This record gives sequence, C-alpha cells and structure tokens, in this order.
Amino acid sequence: MKLIHTADIHLDSPLSGVAEPLRRRKELLSALENMANYARHTGVQVIIVAGDLFDGSALASTVRNVADIVKGSGCTWFVLRGNHGDSSPYDLLANLCSQEVKFFGDDWTKYECADVTICGRELGHDDADKWNELQLDPSRFNVVVLHGDVDDPAYGLIDKKAIARSGASYVALGHRHAYAEYMFGKVRACYSGALEPRGFDECAQTGFVEIDTEKRTVGFVPQSVRSVVTIELDISSVTGDISLERKILDGVADVDTRNYLNLILVGETQESLHVQAAANSVLGGKFFALRVKDCTRPAIDTEALKREVSLRGEFVKLTEDIQDEQLRADVLKMGLAVLGGEDPQ
Repeated sequence: MKLIHTADIHLDSPLSGVAEPLRRRKELLSALENMANYARHTGVQVIIVAGDLFDGSALASTVRNVADIVKGSGCTWFVLRGNHGDSSPYDLLANLCSQEVKFFGDDWTKYECADVTICGRELGHDDADKWNELQLDPSRFNVVVLHGDVDDPAYGLIDKKAIARSGASYVALGHRHAYAEYMFGKVRACYSGALEPRGFDECAQTGFVEIDTEKRTVGFVPQSVRSVVTIELDISSVTGDISLERKILDGVADVDTRNYLNLILVGETQESLHVQAAANSVLGGKFFALRVKDCTRPAIDTEALKREVSLRGEFVKLTEDIQDEQLRADVLKMGLAVLGGEDPQ
C-alpha cells in the first residue's frame, strides 16, 4: 500500500506581511490539490494529515473546496486537528466527507486498512499515562500519527521510548515546518514539513512524504507552487553603484521570478555604496516577494582611523565596545556615512 504523509498546510492563514495574501491563500489550496492529483495518478490509497490542515476558523467555502479535493483524490484521508484554531472547519469537513475522512480523538484511535494500522491521538497536557496504552501488532505495518514537538512537551508529550517499544513501523509527525527524520529506537519518524511556504521564515524545501508499505520505503517528494530561494552574494569586488547593480542582477539571473527571493549581500564594500537601496532599486517588483539583508562590512582601515585626531577617529573608538561583529559593521557603515555628509541608507 502507498500512503502520503503531510501536515501544517494552514489553509486560510491570515498571512499578514506576506506579498499578495489573498493570492497566496488560494495557492495553499492549489498545493493541496496538486498533492491529491499526485496521489490519484500514482496509486496512493491513503493520505495522512498530521495536524494543522486549517489555520483558525477557516471559511466554509475553503472547507467545501477541501471536500471537493478529498472526494476527487480517490483516497481515504486520516486527519489530526493539531493545535491551530478551533474545531469548526473539521466538523464541517466531517459532515461533507463522512466516508472519505477519518479523525483521531483524544485517546488512541486505530483504523485498519488492509495490512496497515493507522493509529493516532490529539496530544494534550497531563496525559503521559496514555502512552502506556500504545500497543500495536508487530506483524502489521503500523503508522502512528502525532502533532507536537519531539524536543518540547509544550504542545503535548511525545514519548519516544514508548513509541520505540510499541510495535510502530513509522511515525507521521506534524508541527515543524521543515522536513526532518528521527529514529525512536528502530522506528523511523518524520516531519513532513510544510506543503507550501507561507513566508521568508519557511526557507526549507516543501513537499510531502510517500510511504510504500510493501517495499518498506519512505521518501520525500518535493512540491511547491512557489519556493523561498536564498542567494548569498559576495559584492566585495564592486567599485561603484553601477557595478553593484550589475553584480546583483547577474547574481540572481537564474532565480525564477515566481519565487520568494531572499538575497543576502556579504563582503567588504566601500563606504559610499548604498547597498540596500541599490538592491531594492534593481530588484523591486521583479519577484513575487523580495527580502534583502545587507551583511556587508565596510572596507575600512579602522586602526588608521583610530589614530586620526577627528570625529571619525573618536567614533571608530566608540564602536570597539560593540561585541556583535555584524552590528559593529552596520554602526560603522552608517556612522561614517553620516560624518561624511552622505545618506546612511
């Protein structure tokens, strides 16, 4: 049997501060549909959502769209609610897809699908004793579904030792938005990561996990409508604003404009260069979303400046107490620009 494990889709997330939030909310739904289409065309029979399918009180129209996707997938869906938002969208989904969608309760809930057992529960506080009840038939392929943090019990304890001795074959995890693998004893556990990035803080490759219970294989399947692409560009060689702009454009030439561009500028630069302004000027409006981080350092002989009997010399001396190197570089760059009568931006 083939199964898909996904999580943390966060449909109808407010996406505050994200470029074109309404469009992005629709694209999150498109990402879910793309995964369902993959399932239908590759013989997947089961889709597991390890929490946070919806974000808060999702619109009824969104839930109806999810119901259409579920019914068109040809799969049975097993859904954890997770820890985001109320139960109303899940209750509506249950009414719309009473045959196709199965849910987990606060106690261990088990479902049998051919030779596969799918077992999960909503984690809560003060429920450590429930881990003693996790007992699975080792002759079957057993999937345990959980939503929480493997290193922090704030959202509910994940007892790795209990899982290791339970007879589990695979643990489908949700909560962390980047794909990650763990071993609980001899049991493989994975966070599927997010299905689609919702902003620059989700830079990891997005997609879902596919499990083949007959071949006993687990693999990550990359998928994205848009990605966050991070480019680190050393601009030490530039000598002026024109060469800086050309360097930036050449450095991002291969990045698809439909994506989020996370541009990090590094190296030593002349005091007179307006790095941030130049990047925003030549790249603004070219990508779906743009973030520029200026991590350059001024190409300054600070020892020579400290020997000057001048405001510049005294200013450089004052910055020596700043322990953070990047912060000191930023302060030096802006302060020397101001003392030179230039715009610090």
